[in-house]
Formats: sequence, C-alpha cells, structure tokens
Amino acid sequence: MRLFKFFATFLITAILIFGFVLGWNWKSFTVFLDNREALMEGNEWILNTSSLRGLSEFVGENPEFSSIVSIVITEQDSTIIYQENRSRTMGTTANLFILLAYASEIDSGHFSGDERINWEDISQYQLISVDESVHQEAYRVAEQRGWIDQNNTINLDDALRLLAEYNDLALSDYLWWQLDPEIWLSLPTELNLSSTDMPLPFSGLYLAITPQFQDRTMPDLIKFWSDQDHQDWRQFVIEKSEIYSTNPGQREIISQYLDKNRLGITFMEERDALQLFPKTTALEITQFLDKLWNLEIINEQVSQQVLDYMRWPLDSQSGIDADFTDYGALYDNRMGLMNGIDFGTSAYTGDTAVQAFFLDRLPIGFWFHASGGLMHQDFMQRLIYDPALINQMHLVISQ
Repeated sequence: MRLFKFFATFLITAILIFGFVLGWNWKSFTVFLDNREALMEGNEWILNTSSLRGLSEFVGENPEFSSIVSIVITEQDSTIIYQENRSRTMGTTANLFILLAYASEIDSGHFSGDERINWEDISQYQLISVDESVHQEAYRVAEQRGWIDQNNTINLDDALRLLAEYNDLALSDYLWWQLDPEIWLSLPTELNLSSTDMPLPFSGLYLAITPQFQDRTMPDLIKFWSDQDHQDWRQFVIEKSEIYSTNPGQREIISQYLDKNRLGITFMEERDALQLFPKTTALEITQFLDKLWNLEIINEQVSQQVLDYMRWPLDSQSGIDADFTDYGALYDNRMGLMNGIDFGTSAYTGDTAVQAFFLDRLPIGFWFHASGGLMHQDFMQRLIYDPALINQMHLVISQ
C-alpha cells in the first residue's frame, strides 16, 4: 500500500508539473506541433555545415537558395560571382536605402541629425510577436549608451546608427514614414538601379502576408500578388501599415489576432511569403556598394555618411579590429533567410572588398541550425581576409 501511495504521489506530482510547464508554454508547444515537418527540412545538411567549409559546399550544391558576389576593389581578378543575377529577398538589408535617403536629406538640410524622435512614436509600428525582442533590445542598448533622454526621445543620427546595427522593424517603419513617398520613385533612377526594389514598411509587409486579413489561403495569396502589378502590391502594403499605425480600432483587432495567432501561418508558409518582400540581385547591390565605397553615390558627404552608419561592427564586435582596418555591414536573419552586405579592408593585405551574400527560401530545419550561430556573418567576414575560405569558394564555384 505504501508503495502504491508513493507511486501515486509521484505520478500526480509529475502530471501537475508537466501540466504546469505545458500550460505555461502551450503557445510554443502548439507552434512546435504545427511545424514539426518544417523543422525536419534540410536536416541532411546540418551535420555537414558545422564549419564554414560546409556552408560553402551547401552554397555550391544549392544554387536555388544561394547568391554571392565578392569584389576585391584593388584586384578585380579576385572577384567571386555565383548566381549573381538571381532575384533575392533583401529583408532588412533594404534599410541601406533608408540610411541613404536620410543621409541625403540631412546633407540637403531637410532634416537635422540632432532632431529628437519620441520612442513611443517609433513603437506605434511594432507588430505583436514579430521581432518584438529586437525592438526591446534596441531600446535597451540605446538607453545604455545614453541615446535615450529623460523624455524618452532619441536623436535622428543615433536612431539611424541603431537601425544599421539592430534592424529594428518598428524603427525602420517610423523612418520610412517620415520621408516623402516620392523619394522611392525617384531614387532608383537617380542611382541607376534596375533590379533593386525600394524599401517598404515591415508592418505592412507582414500584415499583407497574413491570410486572416485577406481572406485567402497562403498559396493563393502568394500567387495573387505575384501576378499583380508591382506598384499595386506596394500600395497595398503601404495601406496596411498606415491602417495599423493610425486607426486605433483596427490596430486593436489586429493586435488581438497577432497576440493569439502571430501571423497565423506555418514556418514554411512564412518562408515562402518572404518572396513578396523587396528584392535585389547580388551583383547590382555589390556594384552599388563599390560606388558607395568610392564616394560616388549622390555626393562624397552622403556616401561617407552611409559608410559611417554601416561601420557599427567596429564598435560592437569585440576583436574585429584584429582582422580589419575598416569594416561595415548590414545583416538580416529571419524565417528561411540569411542575408548580408558588407565592405571591409583586410588587416593582413590592405585589400578592400565589397560583398553581398543572400540565402533565401532555405529549408527550415537547416535555417534554424545555421542562423542560430549567425554563420553567414562569420562567413562574409572571413571571405574578405581568410585565403583558405577564398580559395574554397573559388573551388566551389568552378565545380
């Protein structure tokens, strides 16, 4: 009888603990169940990509997911080009053009880098359950650095530096909305870009790929907007962002849904829907970086300011000055996507390279593995100064 009581007590306690833990994490548990198939995608590559060499082999064997261009400015024959003209989702690397637009507007006197922005106004664009932790971390770091004053405001110049480093979606949206929308019509012509889309507000983009708000299934949604005129899609996204940020009633309805369901789609569906986000090609964006490095974008002052915003790793990444005398980058890492654009001068050779590395529509299981260690960032940095990885990539591409 005592033994029975012991096991009964143990069993009841175990059930209570399990039930408490499961109940406390029920949302995460159901997300796991809904995506268990997705989490198996690409598992055959996980063991083979524990090193950067393995990642290079993944790139070479999966051209449908991978594009890379690396140009050594001082030695054009050292160029690495792979799937360079394939259209790729930019993600937050599109913030490059927001940084450029503000650098130009500040240079022309339309904005001042010292003007103050209320953080609550920025937070108006934050979607519940979509990169909320990034928004919170960006604020924490800004406060820690003394960029947030007692009135909870941040100056424009510091906000742009924060954007380059953290890619806070709400901050990106706020800055997007403060600009004259006409700038996104004129900038591609001014910059001679033919394959690169201009940024869109991320709140609008994520709401536009939420089937609940369009009464369409995800495959139908993707097909419908893929077939529509690009300007119609842009206008739809802009309207979604405007409704969320300015209409209190609709904002409450949207927020309640997102809090309960997030986007209401699986990991695979979210990954696939990112193809509707602004795109570029690795070649065109790298050629743009080449001109930027040579101070040929708009004017010297504007080009230099954008490069300076991108140099955040020199202050934030410990030990980077051991390998670089100069380095700047914008990175992104979201469902099924790992992207980066950068420039860097090797501390060993003195050569400067500009690069774009895009991995999109990745198998979900593989993405969770590779993105957790930010492998694409390490890969890009080493591709500037590490002869072994450079030779490996030449070998991969030649094969």
